[in-house]
Amino acid sequence: MEFEKEGITKKRLTRRQMLLALGAGAASIAAAACAGAPAAAPTAAPKAAEPTKPAAGATPGTAAAPTAAPAAAPAVLKGTTLAFLGGTYFIPEAQKLFVDQMNQWGKDNGVTVAADFLSWPDLQAKIAASIQAGGGTDIFDFWPGWSYLYADNLVDMTDFVNTVETRDKGFYDWVTKSTKAKGKWWSVPIGATNGALNYRVSYLKQVGADKFPDTWDELFAVGKKLKAIGKPIGQALGHSTGDPPGFAYPYMWSFGAMEVAEDGKTIAFNKPEFVDAMKRFIQGWKDGFDTTGTAWDDSANNRAFLSDQISITYNGSSVYETAKKEQPKIAEDMDHADMCAGPAGRFYQLGSRSFGVLKGSKNVAGAKDFIQWWMDPLRFDAWIRLQGGYMLPPSKKWDGDPLLIKDPKYAAFARQAKFGRTIGWAGEQNEKAALSFSKYIVVDTFAKAITDGDAAAAIKWGADQLQQIYGG
Repeated sequence: MEFEKEGITKKRLTRRQMLLALGAGAASIAAAACAGAPAAAPTAAPKAAEPTKPAAGATPGTAAAPTAAPAAAPAVLKGTTLAFLGGTYFIPEAQKLFVDQMNQWGKDNGVTVAADFLSWPDLQAKIAASIQAGGGTDIFDFWPGWSYLYADNLVDMTDFVNTVETRDKGFYDWVTKSTKAKGKWWSVPIGATNGALNYRVSYLKQVGADKFPDTWDELFAVGKKLKAIGKPIGQALGHSTGDPPGFAYPYMWSFGAMEVAEDGKTIAFNKPEFVDAMKRFIQGWKDGFDTTGTAWDDSANNRAFLSDQISITYNGSSVYETAKKEQPKIAEDMDHADMCAGPAGRFYQLGSRSFGVLKGSKNVAGAKDFIQWWMDPLRFDAWIRLQGGYMLPPSKKWDGDPLLIKDPKYAAFARQAKFGRTIGWAGEQNEKAALSFSKYIVVDTFAKAITDGDAAAAIKWGADQLQQIYGG
């Protein structure tokens, strides 16, 4: 969607204009593969590990046993309702635990609760629509940066988050930068899904690679050999919030390009070294990748890996955790590696998810009470631990905790924070960076390049789109 078609100028975007553009854009792209790229059908077989059917919080399941006697329910909450909207979990047991916990809180407080879980590509459009409608949902599950976009519509949670930050020995830098907007916490950080390069050890050995490639050029060379034996690299480059940007941003940064420079105004995207790197990526994609990846979302590559179609993919540890339960032979044969390095270094795109309360909610008191209750270590820590390291905790109290080092195959995930950068780096993460992320500009640049075969034109397109957002 072009900004001019929505009456938005290139020089300056108001927050309302951003929200309107975002709502329309998210709704229009939810089912599309990539702007400017034809939607190829995903490879045939993948059918292994679908997330569980979205749970409804209104019907109590087997509630988690309360870890402490609940406080007396505030009289103002009894008889009210509370609705939560989030993304479907890739660790189904954690989704069930969350629903059980929400049900327990509802039972203790006399509140009718409901939890709705959508696929991640569909979530932001639903959030934007709910905010525009002025209600219907009380608590939202935000992807990194979304609190910047919706700050005017959210309840200020600063006092509570400051208490949690002090209690839990402080938040990591990537948490603060991705969530705290204009000096205030408009949403409550809950951590980030982890990420690394998942790979099959035996297939790399079969093509003569005794260790995982350290650089992108080395990866492309190995990928060509892997594709020749029918086990290509599989990378999602569709409109989904996890794996596509998780791959595209680090590749961009590792060759010295970025959306905007440190001054927050200068577009630093269309760089000769990035154009050259994109040319190599186009060739590497043809030689070594499953080329239907332009249509993949965050679940397609999981299914392809678990159905033994691909040998390498960028993903969280959900692939490994699912394999241990459903495909133990694959789990035994897989490991995880750091993101590949380029001339400018090694990077991960990293930011915290968070829970935000709608200012127009009819039950702000209940929403705040539930979040405060759920963030108590007795419940929040159980939710973190159940995911086995898939969810990186937001606070420094977890430093040295065996959660991330209990399995040697988790070593790469434990190093992720060392190389992590937030969207918009080297500039600040703000509403402009969040809008760029939501419009998939970086991801679509990659999709355009490999679809059209023209690296320079694709990167120029991306730079033009970024200029419309950042202005200057």
